[in-house]
Amino acid sequence: MLDVDDLNKVFRPLDNMSTGMNVLNKEKTRPGSSSRHVSWLRLYAIKLDDGKFLITGGAIKLTHKMEEREHTTAELRKLENVRNFLMAESVYDAISFDDYIEFDSI
Repeated sequence: MLDVDDLNKVFRPLDNMSTGMNVLNKEKTRPGSSSRHVSWLRLYAIKLDDGKFLITGGAIKLTHKMEEREHTTAELRKLENVRNFLMAESVYDAISFDDYIEFDSI
């Protein structure tokens, strides 16, 4: 089972040039390269808090930029749509997400 530190190591900001913590960061998994190969499988998520991520989808990424392929461009749109939805529902972190889920299930 992964703990908070493990998840924070696995997920990285979607934008490689990102330097700070933003609200509901768009994140990606990108396993480190080994001597044998680099994984092409990516998971995309919204970071709610340390160790808490809402996974929005995944893809096999073979190109440098996500905009170069239809299926990865669709993942970018999905990330943005989920982030916009959460913000419209006043969800900005893990606590407000839990409140939203609890309230919505009533």
